[in-house]
Amino acid sequence: MNKEKHPELQGGGKKNAILQELSSWADCFRSGCWRRTHIGVGLGFFQQFVGINALIYYSPTLFGTMGLDTSMQLIMSGVLNIIQLVGVTTSIWTMDVVGRRKLLMGGAALMALSHIIIAVLVGLFSSDWPAHKAEGWTSVAFLLFYMFSFGATWGPIPWALPSEIFPSSLRAKGVALSTCSNWLNNFIIGLITPPLVQDTGYGAYVFFAVFCVLAGLWTFFFVPETKGRTLEQMDHVFKDNSSEAEKEKRAAIEAQLIQAQYETAHREFA
Repeated sequence: MNKEKHPELQGGGKKNAILQELSSWADCFRSGCWRRTHIGVGLGFFQQFVGINALIYYSPTLFGTMGLDTSMQLIMSGVLNIIQLVGVTTSIWTMDVVGRRKLLMGGAALMALSHIIIAVLVGLFSSDWPAHKAEGWTSVAFLLFYMFSFGATWGPIPWALPSEIFPSSLRAKGVALSTCSNWLNNFIIGLITPPLVQDTGYGAYVFFAVFCVLAGLWTFFFVPETKGRTLEQMDHVFKDNSSEAEKEKRAAIEAQLIQAQYETAHREFA
């Protein structure tokens, strides 16, 4: 496939090999594939900016902002990750029944709601949690609800969807770009969360709530439904013909090989 796309770069030499590799990466951003790359990279971005690893990495600190003592902070941090596991388990069934797109939009809405409620409670009662224990535990409950919602929606889907949408010749690179986006944004979240929590208090939850809303809107406008679609049907989903062109080239190559084998066999028995 690379030979068909970049015939001018075929041949020996280290320079051509490097240019071929760079050109194949650039193909992910060309017509016929850029929408798929946008979705893969966008999923990695929003998966981090809805706040998941801020909660996982700094959950004891966040539970501290809700009035929990040190021992309970550590206990609830463990419970938080168990809740996420329970949420992820549900996706084994829901991804193919409900669909990826609906889960992403629904998950974004539920996570935004959780962040907003926590922000309101922390903003109103954090100055005196001992006198407002019920409100503190309500904040904890919504943090757990957030974690379940993430685990059931934005947890697994950004890992599964990129492997479905790219054509076979660019699937490895497309998934690699999606993964790079995820970890780069993970790094950014790890850097900004401590000062965000320390300097803004409930503002951290408002910050992540905004990105949850943006994630839902972005999904609505840009992410197609792939439920029940085969890899070969992604051209129809994205309204392009990148995979179809690959199928035609692959069929032509197979026909040439069969013809060559037939001619070889014919000469041997002639």
